[in-house]
Amino acid sequence: MQIGYFKIIITRLIVLGLILTGTISCFGMQLKRFKLGETAVVLFSFQNVSDTLKLSLYNLPIIQTSKFEKTTFVDTKENKKQFVIPCEYPSLIHFYVGNNAFTGFTYPADTLKIFVRMKNTKETDTIYFEGITKEICHYYLKKKQQLQYQDLRLPLNQVALVPNEILQNTDSLMNNELTFLDNYLKNTILPDWFIQTERNQIIYLCNSFKESQETYTKRYLNKPFNSGADYYKSIDTLQIDNPQAIYSYWYFFFLKNHLVHKNIKGEGLSTKELMDLTTKTALSKANENLNGEVRDIFEYNVLNSYLSVTKELKNFDQIFFEHKNNFSLQYYSNDLIKKRSLLTDSIVLNRNDEYRNNIKKAVKENDTIPYFYLPDINGDFYSSNSFTRKIIYINFWATWCKSCVASIPDKNVLIEKFKDSDNVVFLNICVLSKKDNWEKIVTEKKLNGINLFANKNWSDVLIQKYNLSEYPTYFLIQNGRIIKPYCDGPKNVENDIGLIVNRIIR
Repeated sequence: MQIGYFKIIITRLIVLGLILTGTISCFGMQLKRFKLGETAVVLFSFQNVSDTLKLSLYNLPIIQTSKFEKTTFVDTKENKKQFVIPCEYPSLIHFYVGNNAFTGFTYPADTLKIFVRMKNTKETDTIYFEGITKEICHYYLKKKQQLQYQDLRLPLNQVALVPNEILQNTDSLMNNELTFLDNYLKNTILPDWFIQTERNQIIYLCNSFKESQETYTKRYLNKPFNSGADYYKSIDTLQIDNPQAIYSYWYFFFLKNHLVHKNIKGEGLSTKELMDLTTKTALSKANENLNGEVRDIFEYNVLNSYLSVTKELKNFDQIFFEHKNNFSLQYYSNDLIKKRSLLTDSIVLNRNDEYRNNIKKAVKENDTIPYFYLPDINGDFYSSNSFTRKIIYINFWATWCKSCVASIPDKNVLIEKFKDSDNVVFLNICVLSKKDNWEKIVTEKKLNGINLFANKNWSDVLIQKYNLSEYPTYFLIQNGRIIKPYCDGPKNVENDIGLIVNRIIR
């Protein structure tokens, strides 16, 4: 025991000495000035793949427009898959191999090699990493094994919407995560910058979750939220301008909610008005509360997002002109100037129209309803052919989608209005969710209509066939054909359904 302890001490001293002399940095990582547009490679190698294997990966970058998400398949004839992902700063990735979920970490201009040996068609046997961040990836692997979850968001979302329970659960999870990190560091060396980043990831994620629950309860559920004196103690002591958290996705997520969304009331505003108000509020709050590269990144994200969606470039030009001198590092403003120079008013108008059309191109009016065969809560199966002579209002939703759950009362009100019509069927198809969570919500929230559950395979099929990109999403169908794809939600669709019913009756 003593020999092992002295080995660790000696190793730490050697590494420290090399860093101080400039020979190396921790695990070969030269903490340099990172640049926009940089990428990283994630290279998977597989063994024992006996059937087609689903592989998914997404990142959590601090530069918002660098988000990456891709799903592919590995078959028995190939044993490698490669992803090239945006990576301006060191960033988290989550990836899924068959039924197993993992966390990794990428570094700009590096190749992270992930070696996976399969136990069977869906379960992994062993996994290990090579590359600059391999020790960090192994840390996440050990954390998953000990804490029994891959992503802190999973246990955070399992608590009831009761302030005291949220507080206790969140603080307990945060302490467990920080304790695991401290214990892990007793036997393993990790880079100082990563240790700071990981602590901040944990702390800002937990506090973001706490802060968001009051907004969700009041705004979407229209219920009181009696937080009490202790609920916001940890949030009130958080450092808002925190350069040590600069590589933390959840730090910037917290800033966006704490500085911006919490201070905006969007009721009655158009989409454009809300976008303009959000952008101006974010830039004003950043100028008041942030400094240096933290402010650069925050303001770059705000302006870059605005430029990517606005249909009026003159608005962007005016806002950018007012704030361009705020950047301490000019390559952020130079990048925005470069992106702006490539756009014209006609390009922006066509770009946004094409985006909306692309979302809806998979399913059009008068298309035959894509096939499904799904069980209800009693285990009885329904197919798309079960309602060929009916008017069908389909609601695609997920248990983790807060707006889906919040809209259940409106759905029940709509269903009640057509309870005497034999011609109308209301289908609620749950995708990308756990079956026990689905059963619990359907039962506790008393969701009316026919409730169907899509397992993972059926979810993949439905998402592709119906081109689902957000939830909830609604379709109006008559006689087996789609008459309104991506139609209005339950608050605004009553007249559309009523007109079709009246036509049938006449």
